[in-house]
Amino acid sequence: MKIEITETPKITYNKVIYVFKAKVEGEEYKIGRHEDDNGAEVYVDPHPEKDEVYDAIENLFYHDDFHYNTTQAGETLEVES
Repeated sequence: MKIEITETPKITYNKVIYVFKAKVEGEEYKIGRHEDDNGAEVYVDPHPEKDEVYDAIENLFYHDDFHYNTTQAGETLEVES
C-alpha cells in the first residue's frame, strides 16, 4: 500500500508529538503520534474505514525510510498493511 506524505512531519510539542498529513488510497488523513515513557499512541483523523489502512499507517512509523525530522511532503513509501 502506498502512502504519500502530503505535509512534512513536524514536532508540535516537546514531549514528542508528531503531526502530519498523508494520503492512503486517495484519502488524506491527519496523523499524530504521541510518544512518552508509557509507549506510543497513533491518532488518525478521519478514522479509516478499513483496518488495513489503519495498520499501514501504524506500520509507517517502523519503515526504514520514514524519519520524523527528514521526511518531506511528496515522498511516497510502500508500507505493509
